[in-house]
Amino acid sequence: MTVSGRVPPVLRRALAPDDPHCYRHCDRPLRARALTARTPGLLLVYACPGGAVSVVTYSEWRNRDPTPTLLAYARTHTLPPRLVRRWDLRTATRHGPELGRGAEAYMGKARPPRPLRAVYWRVYPTRTKDGSVRRLFACARHGRGNVRFFLAPGDAQSPRCPACATGGKKRAR
Repeated sequence: MTVSGRVPPVLRRALAPDDPHCYRHCDRPLRARALTARTPGLLLVYACPGGAVSVVTYSEWRNRDPTPTLLAYARTHTLPPRLVRRWDLRTATRHGPELGRGAEAYMGKARPPRPLRAVYWRVYPTRTKDGSVRRLFACARHGRGNVRFFLAPGDAQSPRCPACATGGKKRAR
């Protein structure tokens, strides 16, 4: 049994969605990318192959609120950081019965008993004054723990992130 907040494999499997699809962008299957961050819990980005982000989740198996951890990570990795607003984060407490029999049995053995705490960051597409749609994308070209989140035109397929564009200009000089 883990006490540090780490999410064991049996609970990771219970958290996986049944049929994840990118309904707002391209209707293609979502991929859950686990990020390596200096956090005890499980940090996942659900994005389509084009990089459009459906949701970012952070889960810990302990009683404390995981919101500050995801808030700090998202602000550090979002261009510009003001896109990450506290009210866009939703917290959920997940208990054994809703996660399935295997997870319920595993969680029932924990002493002291504790729920799985999860926080969800979802940025819905927005319309600009000229009527165009902007949505959140993720660029994974910066390493497993250094994903960059940014806004791009909603109909874009794999847009280039501002950090890559800046890096490319610096290398060209």
